Order: sequence, then C-alpha cells, then structure tokens
Amino acid sequence: MGRVLVKPVGIVLGGILCIHMSIFAAETDTKKPATPPKKAKAAPKAKTDEQKEAAAPKKQEGDSNKVLATVNGENVSQAEVDHILSRYGNQIGEDQIPAVTKQILEGLITQKLILQFIRDNKIEPTQKEIEAEVNTVREDIKANPALANQTLEQVLESHGSTIEDLKKDITISLSLEKYLGKDLDDQKIKAYFEQNKSVYDETEVKASHVLVDTRQMKTEADLAQAKEKINKVKAEVDAGKDFAEAAKQYSDCPSKEKGGDLGFFKRKGQMVEPFAAAAFGLKVGQVSDPVETQFGYHIIKVVEIKKGKDIDFDAIKSNVKQDILSEKARVLIAQLRQNAKIDMKTPL
Repeated sequence: MGRVLVKPVGIVLGGILCIHMSIFAAETDTKKPATPPKKAKAAPKAKTDEQKEAAAPKKQEGDSNKVLATVNGENVSQAEVDHILSRYGNQIGEDQIPAVTKQILEGLITQKLILQFIRDNKIEPTQKEIEAEVNTVREDIKANPALANQTLEQVLESHGSTIEDLKKDITISLSLEKYLGKDLDDQKIKAYFEQNKSVYDETEVKASHVLVDTRQMKTEADLAQAKEKINKVKAEVDAGKDFAEAAKQYSDCPSKEKGGDLGFFKRKGQMVEPFAAAAFGLKVGQVSDPVETQFGYHIIKVVEIKKGKDIDFDAIKSNVKQDILSEKARVLIAQLRQNAKIDMKTPL
C-alpha cells in the first residue's frame, strides 16, 4: 500500500478504487471503526526477494497467466491481482485472502474501465505533466524527515509498488480532474459548500436506530419480509411506541441493548453514506422513513445536534473541490460499469 506514503495527486480515488485501501479490515456494524492517528516513522528498508516471498500471501503456483475477467475485451490476469495482493504481506491471514482477492479484482476492473475511458476520450495527460507530478512526490519525500535518505523508488518498493504503478495513478487522477472539472468554477464550489456545510464544520448528531439485518438473506422473499418488518416498526413508533423500546424489541444491532443509541458522529467518515445522509437530514426528535444500507434496513431517530464551528470557505476550497470531483468520479464509474461488458472467467 505504497500510495499512503505519497501525497494524493488530483482526485482522491481511495474510496473509489478498493485496491488503494486497507480492504481486509471488515466492518461489523453501521458505525465505521475509528482509525487512531499513527506516528510518523521511517519507511522500512527494501525487502530482499526471499523476504518478499516469505511475507506475501500464499497463492497457487503456475496460475499467474490465468485470465480472471475481461473488461470490454481486455484481460485482467491473476498476475495483476497477485501484484496488489503482495503489498499486504503478512497483514492478512489465509482465511481472508479470498475476500481480499475478490475486492482487488473489482478494483482492477474499475481501474481498467477508467483507463479505457481516458484513452477513448483522448484526455491523457502529457508525459511532461506526469513527470512533473512524479517530481513533486520526490520533493515531498525529500522534505519528510520520516523518509530520510529514502528515494521514491525505495519507498515504493518497500511497499510492493513501482514507479509505473504511481504513474498509472497519476494518469487516472490528472485525466479525471481535467475531464470532470472542466465546468467547475468557484461559484459552483461555493454553492456545494453551502449545501454541505455540516460536512466541513464538524457538526455532529447523536442518533439511535433500529436495524433489520439483511446481510445473510439470500432470497427476495426474505428481503421482502425484512422490509415489511422495518415498516411495521416505523408504524409502531409513529403511533407512539417509545423508540428505545422498539430498538430493544426489534433491532438486530448490538446497540439495541442501549435502546439503539449510536452516540455522536460526524457527517463523513464514521457512518456508511446512506445512513449518515438520512441522519443529517433530520431535526431533533424526528424519525426517518426506512433507510437501506449494506447492513439492512434502518429507521433512525436524531436525539441531539451539536453545532459545528464557523469555517472559512477560502481555507478549504481545494478540499471542497476534491470532494465534488470524487462524487462526479463515482457517478462516472457507475455509468461505465453499467454500460461495460464484464465477463468473470473464474469464480474466486
């Protein structure tokens, strides 16, 4: 995961291409686990071939040329997956490899679609632009005391990455920023900021929820029954049933023991997006209509709102712009996947 050591270039794609994330840490509840701040430390020395082989997750021999998927006729090979998988070293157990491999493959499919789009629309950056960004990263490394005496190549190698990987990331970021940002002016950025101020001013809400968990449900009948159950709970709450009692009686979330209380959370980074969007759209005391997330169906009650601080738009304008571009990129990727011919060649 060498990309966490270099300054983000252009659009931040960490949340879009799962190959750039620590995807082996599975979520177990609606609330995303908080990541404690890490102390800066020097990049490890480049591993020897023997050390790399020992640390890398085990894979089947002789299968590196196997085609796992085709994306509009272009192959994604086992070798490409193994290249990404090797970056995790011994951070994942053998039992986690299938799930991680599946997510890596999905990320590579998305990456392939983006690169095809860039090529087809002739929006590639020039080699001069790419080299300029590479040189910026080099300068960032030189200025970082934690990476003293390390070259860019050494930093990347120590994390299982290469200059070519970095250049591919730069190509994607610069190209998408150019394409998606062509009509994005200061007025539009300011309007987005005003509409989403709670994202930036650190406003927090305290909410409770009732969850009907659908993650293990396989049939449409089961899902329909789950939706019927959450609608029933909502109707009972609307008719006057105490929300905390409804959570204790019906919720599949461990928070039911506390009446569904999830505590305070911010608009971004702590809750899955549909849940956070619904919660921040409520007033104190309001109960949402059923909300669907990857965990199942929820009803949400906001108990308290802790107003955020005043914030200077000009100080965070670049961050706001990156958020807009990332949202646009997600929409574009969804469209590309919908229109693509993706053929999965082998089950993982």
